[in-house]
Amino acid sequence: MSPHRRPAPPRRSAPLPATPEYVTLTVGAPAHGGHCLARPVDDPSGRVVFVRHALPGEQVRAVMTEKSSKIWRADTVEVLSASPDRVRPLWPEAGPGGVGGGELSHVSLPAQRTWKRWVLADCLRRIGGAAVVDAVSSLPGVTGGAVPIEAMPGDAAAEADPDPRVRARAGAGTRTRISLSVTEDGEAGMHGFRSGTVLPVREVPLAVRAIQELGLTERALWRKHFRPGMRIDAVAPSEGEPLVLLEGGGRRARTQTVLTAAGRSTGRRRVGEVVDAAGLGLGRLHYSVHADGFWQSHREAPSVLVDRVVRAALGEEPTACGTRADDAPLDTARTAGTRVLELYAGAGLFTLPLAALAGAVHSLEGSGQAVGDARRTLHDYTGAELTAGRVTPDAVAQLGRFEAHGSAAGAGADVVVLDPPRQGAGRGIIQAVAALNPRRVVMVACDPAALARDLGVFLEVGYRPAAMSALDMFPHTHHFETIAVLQRS
Repeated sequence: MSPHRRPAPPRRSAPLPATPEYVTLTVGAPAHGGHCLARPVDDPSGRVVFVRHALPGEQVRAVMTEKSSKIWRADTVEVLSASPDRVRPLWPEAGPGGVGGGELSHVSLPAQRTWKRWVLADCLRRIGGAAVVDAVSSLPGVTGGAVPIEAMPGDAAAEADPDPRVRARAGAGTRTRISLSVTEDGEAGMHGFRSGTVLPVREVPLAVRAIQELGLTERALWRKHFRPGMRIDAVAPSEGEPLVLLEGGGRRARTQTVLTAAGRSTGRRRVGEVVDAAGLGLGRLHYSVHADGFWQSHREAPSVLVDRVVRAALGEEPTACGTRADDAPLDTARTAGTRVLELYAGAGLFTLPLAALAGAVHSLEGSGQAVGDARRTLHDYTGAELTAGRVTPDAVAQLGRFEAHGSAAGAGADVVVLDPPRQGAGRGIIQAVAALNPRRVVMVACDPAALARDLGVFLEVGYRPAAMSALDMFPHTHHFETIAVLQRS
């Protein structure tokens, strides 16, 4: 995944009225973005309101937060009739009127996954169309385009724990990277939902313990470094102690300060990450990345994604479920010589195992810093050609040829792996990929709407889904990740 997945700047809502407007709503199905579709109780066929902090089937009292000709939005302030899936919010500060980033913490984890399954199915139907729904529904275990959303292994274990205190915290303490901002009063906070205003926070329950123990939101140790408007990034790598990166604020808007867990300045700018690839037969993989570079934030995501994506790309049969208990490691005698084109390659999360197993890998990534990280990690792999540049149709056509590695003249990629940003790959890139005629394409998607559009284009150019899986890599938010494996029709 690419560094350009950093959160977009907050969008400002329309000005609120001087006197709050309240409405009583009957809540319907969830919608992409963390809302539910709702209508006024006294007007069931009336204007649709996108309401947050509600659950399907509930009746709620809500305050209007945006009212334009195109869309009405509201936040729940009182639950009049509660869903059985409603739980005590894990993160009340992300509730009504609060910060963004924990909008589903009032929903039980199993119901969160049902919510996301509905959203994925709805996007496939509305945006992808009937052909996409039919193609996805032909896969085992999928009906009506409703791909199951799987819990991450540690989260599933916490949900099954006999201790109710552990179960209540399932899905929390998973983020190895968090971003905060400094309020006008010099406190650590986060932006309000769709707002430029930074609100102070007192806890960061989604962060791993190592970050929580830093005390960024409460200790005077950190406040002496904070300046209004400053960005705070906390990083807890799998190797070494956490780092705190401070950027912006005051006159030094472009400078970056890196601090240790003890609040001392350090010249350390890189962190080490370890990924378990034992299921592929590769043991533990070691990566060196910039502390401010992109890396998957869920503590288990790098290992889970490497296992699933690489097995999907190089396994004999198309699969998106990763290594199962009775699966053997990948046979390098069979995978060696496979020509792999990897697009939006980031810091080389997939590039390293692909190069170890396939040999010939061409990767393309838009961030020069990320490509530098990947080169540092893969310096011993002579078959890996790492290129910094925009992913364009022309670049795909050029890098998808492998003459430089002893292949037959004009030989194209056997497999294409792509992990595009939130807006998806798009028609031009997909057409360029299809022109290479790979036998298999593996796509990782973080947005269900973009996935639906891209799948529709893949069908047009002769590729059909052969396997799909969806992972709840961002519990307590509306986000999730989908892996789609495609082959020629």
